[in-house]
Amino acid sequence: MPDKSLYNEQELLIQISQGDELAFRQIFNNYHGKLYSFILKITESNETAEDTVHDVFLKLWLHKERLPEIQHLNAYLFKMAQNTAYNGLRKLAKQTLLMNELEKGTSLASGDPDEKLATKEVMQLIHNAVSKLTPQQKEVYKMSREEGLKQEDIAKRLNISIFTVKRHLTDALNQLRKEISDSNNSNAVAVCIIFCLYIS
Repeated sequence: MPDKSLYNEQELLIQISQGDELAFRQIFNNYHGKLYSFILKITESNETAEDTVHDVFLKLWLHKERLPEIQHLNAYLFKMAQNTAYNGLRKLAKQTLLMNELEKGTSLASGDPDEKLATKEVMQLIHNAVSKLTPQQKEVYKMSREEGLKQEDIAKRLNISIFTVKRHLTDALNQLRKEISDSNNSNAVAVCIIFCLYIS
């Protein structure tokens, strides 16, 4: 009898290849924790592990048209994560958030002209969306997503409560997702899905 979970997963991959964000989110949620724990053992860095997992899923989305060809997603993702982590270690990549990696054009571009163009477009959309945030939202967002500070550290630096930090960050991410979703750029939408899943 066929494994139902594998069948459901294959259906999700087909849906993602057609641009289905909800299917992408489901795969992301199903595998994020397992991939993170796996990469953490390799890198011994929470930040690098998080960045690596983000990178894996962004590459997955950038090449979504190939997903229906994957027969064993679990093995595919873990192999991709392992290769990405080892490549990062070999290059002595700095432990930065995904935003910094995108700005430097290293993680996603990897020499491919199409990926470089996609990265440039995504960064421009994010930059434009961030510029429309309120001053408070922009400040908290940049500290969280660009500097990698935790909510407690942001609260101390700005002398505000953690509740206020979380409210500003939530509002900022919601506004960014709306702005970028309205752009109809599928790669930017994938970035938003990943960033907006984390309010931490």
